[in-house]
Amino acid sequence: MAIHLTPTGGRTRPRQSGGLCGHLQRCAGLIWLGLLLFPPPTQAQLDYGFDFEKIGSAGFQSLKIPIGARESALGEAASSLTVDANAVFWNVGALPLITGPQVYLTHNRWLVNSRVNALVAAVPVGSYTFGLSVMDFAIESFEETTVTDPEGTGRMVGAGDMTVGLAAARRFQDRLTIGMQIKYARQQLDQDSFSNMLFDVGTVYYTGFRQLRLAFALQHFGPTVEGLRESFRMPLLFRMSAADELILRSSFRLSASLELVHPTDNNEWVNSGVEAVLLDLLALRAGYRFRVDEGRLSVGMGIMPPRVAMFRLHLDYAYVPYGDLLGETHRLTLGLLRP
Repeated sequence: MAIHLTPTGGRTRPRQSGGLCGHLQRCAGLIWLGLLLFPPPTQAQLDYGFDFEKIGSAGFQSLKIPIGARESALGEAASSLTVDANAVFWNVGALPLITGPQVYLTHNRWLVNSRVNALVAAVPVGSYTFGLSVMDFAIESFEETTVTDPEGTGRMVGAGDMTVGLAAARRFQDRLTIGMQIKYARQQLDQDSFSNMLFDVGTVYYTGFRQLRLAFALQHFGPTVEGLRESFRMPLLFRMSAADELILRSSFRLSASLELVHPTDNNEWVNSGVEAVLLDLLALRAGYRFRVDEGRLSVGMGIMPPRVAMFRLHLDYAYVPYGDLLGETHRLTLGLLRP
């Protein structure tokens, strides 16, 4: 069986042929998809060797803020659907699926008047693809209060995080891609700061059954950091996802994805998303997250104008409400692509 990844409508898809080996691979793909469609019961926990009693015990929580309006609108079920430069924030293994140099800018108006800005650039070089990303998170400054000055001292306090990542990924076979990323993360809390080196690894595998692909990613792996009074670990995430094109025509495409997310500092949750693309010009998206307290439903859209000169623009928007207490969030992403 031979599968070749070819660009179709701005995305990368396989062509396939039959064979006994192909049927076995398709069955394996269906088994993985079934595991995703029917996750463990709500009260059950998969034992990966982590301590589930330490919910919320990890630091650098800004690393878990979703980057990319398209991915946010898809309910964050993105590790098997993202095939652009933003893959460095979801599954670095998908980076080789881009077809040319890309630059993406994202602005996220986050919770409680905080904001997130991100920039990522990626370029394919032969069978490899390299990516460079920067993410900046900052909260709204507030006035310092003390025991002796409960009304405020007049000094403003700020906090925020910055992450810089360098990624490299390769297409090892026609249907298999693997990537790795090293990241420098720095957290600032008033006059104190902490930093660490982190690693991501990920892969995408096309099963040969329809357009079904499986994605696996391990993010934010790194050593424990010594804080002011005690040490804290990194917010390690494991993502397992499956995606497929339910409808694939020249003028219309309907894609769906389901993703299981396992963090080391919280309970597992499941992301789901659908995307409808019309004439490769307009995209409508929706997502739903299971087993989370807020931010369950998400919607968004994307506009992909025709190519101008050698480049093409992508403009994506996502709206995700977090309830009356936390309010609404809006994400905007601008992409510049060279097909």
